[in-house]
Amino acid sequence: MTTTTITGARVFDGERCTGHTAVRLAGGRIDAVGDDTLRRPGDQHVAARGGTLLPGLIDAHVHLLPGAPRQALTFGVTTLLDMFSKPDTVRDALATGPGCADVRSSGIGATAPGGHPSLMYAPFPYVTGPQDAERFVADRIAEGATHLKVLYDDGTGGPMPMPSLDVPTIAALAEAAHAAGLLVAAHVSTARGAVDLLATGVDVLAHVPFDALSAHQVAAIAAAGVAVISTLSIADGFPGNSLLADPALVTRLGPAWSAVLERQQRRWLPPQLPDFGVARENARLLHEAGVPVLAGTDAPNPGTVHGASLHRELGHLVAAGFSPAAALTAATARPADVFGLADRGRIRPGLRADLVLADGRPDEDITATQRVTAVWQEGARADLSGYVGSADEQAGLAALRAQTEKVIAAVRDRLGAPTTGVVSGKAGSNSPYHSRPARQGG
Repeated sequence: MTTTTITGARVFDGERCTGHTAVRLAGGRIDAVGDDTLRRPGDQHVAARGGTLLPGLIDAHVHLLPGAPRQALTFGVTTLLDMFSKPDTVRDALATGPGCADVRSSGIGATAPGGHPSLMYAPFPYVTGPQDAERFVADRIAEGATHLKVLYDDGTGGPMPMPSLDVPTIAALAEAAHAAGLLVAAHVSTARGAVDLLATGVDVLAHVPFDALSAHQVAAIAAAGVAVISTLSIADGFPGNSLLADPALVTRLGPAWSAVLERQQRRWLPPQLPDFGVARENARLLHEAGVPVLAGTDAPNPGTVHGASLHRELGHLVAAGFSPAAALTAATARPADVFGLADRGRIRPGLRADLVLADGRPDEDITATQRVTAVWQEGARADLSGYVGSADEQAGLAALRAQTEKVIAAVRDRLGAPTTGVVSGKAGSNSPYHSRPARQGG
């Protein structure tokens, strides 16, 4: 394995610029941090020329597409935390070799029969009550899950009602997950939903709420010790926000994904659009209250792309009131701490040599992260141009197209029938834990 010494850099260690100017990589790990004297005869030498060396970026909320780990790495995202993907997609992501971001996944999330996100992913195993919790968690672990995702959403914050898990069921799932050593991330979309789950023992709220948090609610979330994933990049799928406005990202994005984003900007939207300023304000309030806020994109939601959108997320955090350094920490040290990834997220001897070299001073101007000049994954320098036009890109685009068509068809069918929120049908076995497609019509 090549030993590399990077010199002439500004080193951001995950929380601050340290004053160090060089980092040596050996055996896939960070061997030393210091100055130019680290360089040894035979080392591959990289002159940073005043650029900033960052820990590999971590996107704390994605949903996998084929090829996503490879695409993410070209933008300096070296770790993806997947928050709901089906087993075959996860297996393919975990089987990828060099040149791909590392993936940690929940696998299938726990949701009620017909609940969110059935429109996109059904059929998959559902949870009908507390009695299903231990088996559901055991099955996810058998499929390779490293954390558990639970979903608490009755559609109040969205366009239509839907079935949802109740609080006792989520408490049972959290208890079973913790007994098995898994962290629990909970999908919520509203302030009320966030507060409802604080007593269940969940560790992470997977979105900043989209309606306004009161001072009392912010204080309750802070007191509970949970972390919150920002996902402000969801705004990029709506008018007035677009990744296409950032030339440094578009250049690496390539024409095929750029065309997808252009089409998504022209899709049908309801007359009343969400006020994403509310979510940004919530993020600011939570951050100022001491809540660990983690940068996550929810890619591939409309307007988002694996890897590229994390740079947009950092910009949204700064626009919300985070300092550039705090935003960088939200995408490096903080998610590593919360998700127990003790081998990454910082630039320290002994940790994984997952590094990003950016042209500029992103701790002062967050847009500098978009100018990625080099990426190392476990000490190996990544090919930043190999994804565009590749079979991985084509597979990802095809999967996204199929998902989109499935959702459109399901929404059309559901809106054309009564939306009672009642799940039809009966369990097909003695156990209510079973797999079936989403209920048509609500």
